[in-house]
Amino acid sequence: PAGNTQLAFGYGLDMLKRGGNAVDAAIATAFALNAAEPFASGLGGSGFMVIYLSKTKKVTVVNFREKAPAAATPTMFADKGEKQAEWRQERGTAVGVPGMLAGWNYALKKYGTISLAEASARAVEIAEKGFPVSATFSQINKDEYEKLLKNAGEDTRYLNSGIPYEPGEVFKNPELAATLRLIGAKGIDEFYKGEIAKKIVAAVRAKDGIMTLEDLAAYQPVEVEPIVGTYKGHMIYTLPPPGTGGFHLIQLLNIAENWPLRVWGHNTPAYIHHLSEAMRFVFADKDHYDGDPDYVSIPVAELISKDYAKEIRSKISAEKTAGTYPYGRFDKVREEKENTTHIGVIDKDANIVALTQSINDFFGTGIVPEGTGFLLNDHMADFSTDPNSPNAPRPNRRPVSNMGPLIMFKDGQPFLVLGSPGGTRIFSSLSQIIFNIIDFGMSLDEAIEAPRFFSYAAEGKARPISVEPRIPEAVLKALEKLGHRISLKEPYDKYFGGAQGLMIVRGKKLIYGGADSRRDGVGAGY
Repeated sequence: PAGNTQLAFGYGLDMLKRGGNAVDAAIATAFALNAAEPFASGLGGSGFMVIYLSKTKKVTVVNFREKAPAAATPTMFADKGEKQAEWRQERGTAVGVPGMLAGWNYALKKYGTISLAEASARAVEIAEKGFPVSATFSQINKDEYEKLLKNAGEDTRYLNSGIPYEPGEVFKNPELAATLRLIGAKGIDEFYKGEIAKKIVAAVRAKDGIMTLEDLAAYQPVEVEPIVGTYKGHMIYTLPPPGTGGFHLIQLLNIAENWPLRVWGHNTPAYIHHLSEAMRFVFADKDHYDGDPDYVSIPVAELISKDYAKEIRSKISAEKTAGTYPYGRFDKVREEKENTTHIGVIDKDANIVALTQSINDFFGTGIVPEGTGFLLNDHMADFSTDPNSPNAPRPNRRPVSNMGPLIMFKDGQPFLVLGSPGGTRIFSSLSQIIFNIIDFGMSLDEAIEAPRFFSYAAEGKARPISVEPRIPEAVLKALEKLGHRISLKEPYDKYFGGAQGLMIVRGKKLIYGGADSRRDGVGAGY
């Protein structure tokens, strides 16, 4: 189902028809999603863009992840005891310095052809006119009701006269429309240094936060080189840290590359067992090594090497679970200085954008700066609560992100554009979609809709395999005999993300779009 996202993606399509390029269309869509799907992303959040420029064959990454305020400390959450989750998710301390607008603006100026005002025009229209909310919007609104009531207040636009919206009721956000008009007229300095900045800081500090005007004024996005992996002859370009979904995806693909997945069969006991074990070893590395690469040294090359994948494979038995899942023994991380929405776009010149953005939890912190209409993120929750972790909160650091937008190439040409929300489940979900396509010959839509599973390790110990119950009970019983515990989710559970993809089939001169029914999503083309 398209839900409210059709409002946003239609504008991206219009932008392409009017001659805009992939960057123009992606950012116009991202703006419009702030109005149409505000519970998942928006001005108060952050993200990453993977951009392919067809003329020069260049792939680049724009990192506009939040940063911690300068007053952040490693123990700022560790010392909160039983209220730790509240301080990390629902108070002002949960808010990282938003990077969304700075990232959009950077990409437009360097790689786009339109102005910020043009990119936000459809978002203004959606926010002013409103729209009937989808069943997804309504359910998430109900799930997050208490948080919104506490932090946004009974009069917030994000509640309907103090109660959650029912499907079909009209949601309008004139305050967001006014904010977008102001930014379009005055530029992003209004957000990072002007009146909007003052309102952000006031809202954060009113809820016990530590952000300052100086934190906002200092924020800058960065452009970085992608990391590159391979899977059965396909090249994969994705995010470097602090976006970790991509390189852990490459780790998992490397481990699976020499397994007979097709022989085992899709979602058979052998298939799920081996991949779940591999996920657990990857998570052991994730917990030990991941941090902000501006401040810590992460052995990415070693972690995504084929030799290391072979080492992990040697620890996985076909007969039982491993029991313990140690991280790789590379050089110790060194201190050097101290869900979500996915969009994929291809334009007429074959430029490509894979953009993943988020405010973290649905409706973020639930904090709305006065009169602005946008929600503030709770991405400080992506820092570790362990003060000794390389991902502990520290001044000006970017928290580790699970996002992993990617572009896959086949025979030197773009083949697959893929990304998903879903937190820690992102890289495992995207990996399963890739296996479904490459190893099992599924269409893009079949690959996205197929039943999913997920597991991880924490402190070296296995956690249950979470599964959609569309996987047969006989398979689950066989997994239990191998030593796995099973956690049943819903048949098409939001827990496993909401992947969106584009597949380029050059022989047929076709581009297929796939949108995950686990969440509202839509494909559009002409």
